[in-house]
Amino acid sequence: MKTILLVVCCVIITLIFRQAKTEPDGTANPAIASVVIDTLSFKTDIQPILQKNCSPCHFEGGKMYIRMPFDKGETIVTHAAGALKRFGDKKENALIKQYIEQHKSD
Repeated sequence: MKTILLVVCCVIITLIFRQAKTEPDGTANPAIASVVIDTLSFKTDIQPILQKNCSPCHFEGGKMYIRMPFDKGETIVTHAAGALKRFGDKKENALIKQYIEQHKSD
């Protein structure tokens, strides 16, 4: 049992380091590294970011809702490049990028 726990911890640590981005000077960016979560939920982790930054246009009743409804997770996945350009906050961008990576093969 201890061996399994050790292996799981090693895998988690490896995934965290793999997700962590580095600054131009080669140092780790702790703001991005600290955001890594195993599995993100669209409703609880991503949609609040979108509502804060993209309302009212990309939500029901908004002028962009029909073309790109941001109350649907697949919209962010299928329009990843354009969506990621819009988020300057490093933590928000890292969460959205992680969500896209988790769902791009769905």
